Amino acid sequence: MKHWYFLFFAVFVSCSDERESIKPSRKEMVEAVYSSVLVEPINAYKVNASITGYLDEVAFREGDEVMIGEMLFIISNKPLQLNQQNAELNYQLIRDSYEGEANLIAEMKLELQSAKLKMLNDSVNYARVKNLYEDKALSKFELDNASLAYEISRNNYASMKKRIARKEKELKNQIAQSRNNADVSSLRTEEYVIKSNITGKVFQIFKEKGEFVSMQEPLAVIGDKDKFKLKMLIDEVDISKVSLGQKVLVTLEAFKNSVYEAKISRIAPKMDERTQTFKVEAEFTKLPKKLYMGLTGEGNIIIHEKNSALVIPREFLQAGNKVETDQGLVQIKTGLSNWSYIEVLEGIDENTIIYKPE
Repeated sequence: MKHWYFLFFAVFVSCSDERESIKPSRKEMVEAVYSSVLVEPINAYKVNASITGYLDEVAFREGDEVMIGEMLFIISNKPLQLNQQNAELNYQLIRDSYEGEANLIAEMKLELQSAKLKMLNDSVNYARVKNLYEDKALSKFELDNASLAYEISRNNYASMKKRIARKEKELKNQIAQSRNNADVSSLRTEEYVIKSNITGKVFQIFKEKGEFVSMQEPLAVIGDKDKFKLKMLIDEVDISKVSLGQKVLVTLEAFKNSVYEAKISRIAPKMDERTQTFKVEAEFTKLPKKLYMGLTGEGNIIIHEKNSALVIPREFLQAGNKVETDQGLVQIKTGLSNWSYIEVLEGIDENTIIYKPE
């Protein structure tokens, strides 16, 4: 903050051995929380692979724009493609067995029709032999043979009907299972084709064609091409002063002569225990003409502002919120503060001369 606001005080020095003294002055006073800032595109994310393998294709270059669902990378998947093809072939084979040219059920129904005809024929023959036996024209042995033949053909017909029903159910289950296996194999193959989750810009690519890819290493960074945010880390002692919507004054190393405004858009609900800081994000009120991912700078979150505050330099304040005057030490009530100055609310006025501690 001290490089934005310059307050000038009259310094009374009559000779080299006299103590430095000033009078409080009314100036614009701003209290702010400082943080370094990092520029990142909104919706930025790291593209990761869900499998390991070698990179077969890189479809985009850094700086290119991509649409949601567009292919970014292809990872080598020859063994998986073969597994998928085998799964599809197995599905087609089982399906043909049920409803194709090699229809197993149709073949079994033809056999069932033959079994039915044989059963009807044996039934007629049994009735004929029975009549002849009752007329004492045939023996009991011939009657038993005719009855046995009819019973066997009837049982065979009933058994074949049940076998067809079981086979139909079995083939239907096999078709469903083989379809599921083919679908799973297809989904697994899709894992080797990595697509964009958003419409945006490719800001960085970490891998080249032919390189080995693991699930732990990012392949690229993609984010919104026109919208950027500021990332800040706020110390735990200051986080209670920060609220959503607060103004942030930002200077960037790339544009040192300009000050930009932003507003707090997000405050992390949990502190990072490793750094003892909270992650805070802000969005530009008006975007600079050019922005790049990774730009750094400084941000001051405005906590309070006063156009005409009575202030003294920090080095003139003594322990217990006291200042030294011609009448001795005087207790004062302080208000806003920044790196250089402290607001005085009560205890002294603009005409009071105060002395710098020795």
